[in-house]
Amino acid sequence: MNQMVISQIYQTFDKLLQRLMSAPSDIALFISNIETIEQKILYPRYQKFIREYKPSLNVLTSEEYKIVQDLENYGVSVSSLEELSIPLTDRFFSAAQKISDELKHNAELPLFEGKHTLTANAEQIMRYPELFLWGADPKLLRIVEGYLKLPVGYDGLSYYYSPPDSKETGPRKWHRDKEDWQMIKIGVYINDVNEDGGPFECVTPAANELLVKSLHSEYIRKYKTALHNEVLSILPEHMHENWHKSCVGKVGTVIFVDTARYFHRGKPPTKFGRSAIFFGYCSRRPRHPFFCGRSPLSKAQIRYMASLLPEEIRDCVTWRDNLKGLSKWIPKNRLKV
Repeated sequence: MNQMVISQIYQTFDKLLQRLMSAPSDIALFISNIETIEQKILYPRYQKFIREYKPSLNVLTSEEYKIVQDLENYGVSVSSLEELSIPLTDRFFSAAQKISDELKHNAELPLFEGKHTLTANAEQIMRYPELFLWGADPKLLRIVEGYLKLPVGYDGLSYYYSPPDSKETGPRKWHRDKEDWQMIKIGVYINDVNEDGGPFECVTPAANELLVKSLHSEYIRKYKTALHNEVLSILPEHMHENWHKSCVGKVGTVIFVDTARYFHRGKPPTKFGRSAIFFGYCSRRPRHPFFCGRSPLSKAQIRYMASLLPEEIRDCVTWRDNLKGLSKWIPKNRLKV
């Protein structure tokens, strides 16, 4: 039996196992999105949390406030490592390049043949703590808090390498994330990304409104994904030219985006591979906590990372320890987009 067949068998078994382990969270997702429960109980509670936390919000600089405004108006804001000027960015980026080389090498191995996305594992991330710690920088946390209007839960990072195979599958389909009512992901390009290299894409507010109404009209289909041609068939013809933002950019481009409210995807790379890190943030009382915690790090590894941070920031990382009720006990969903 050759390695390709073994790889396919392993991937099939892994998917079945993920589906079985995800059953409790899928049931919880279904129940929490029943309209009466959502609109009469969960959403009013969420609004109450925002009102109560308002006096505690940090004051933003003009630069930070502009990013928050962009997010509120468009769902996305584009910056760069140079503009953000976060301490120890040089160490962060050097480590990111090393993992990028490892993932590119792995993509050429028979074991990973046919995979549309390769991700960094826990061992690789723990080898370079500066990757995780960069995402807990106070400046980034202030921006996220300014947008969420709630205490920030830093949900770790995912490091992706997307080979140029043109496949429209997984996170390359248009979708919304399930973690919270609204959330932030911060993406960092580790190589130049043009239209042929799989840029991150996010729909405009007008297009998003139409897609939400069309694709998510029933709670059973609340988080339905869509192929590119499916989206075009939903949108009126006059919107076909300017219905999404394609975030092409040089190495070091940084993208802030609300992936819970807005449809988004990684465009399928056709000619060039893309290496990018995405840092995830939600509130500390997220809508669906069982869809959080997607990073490969274990609880012990997360607590170790938290120990490397200033004491006043650690709760952003260990927020899951303070969940209450069923939210604390429903196992996290294992299925990927």
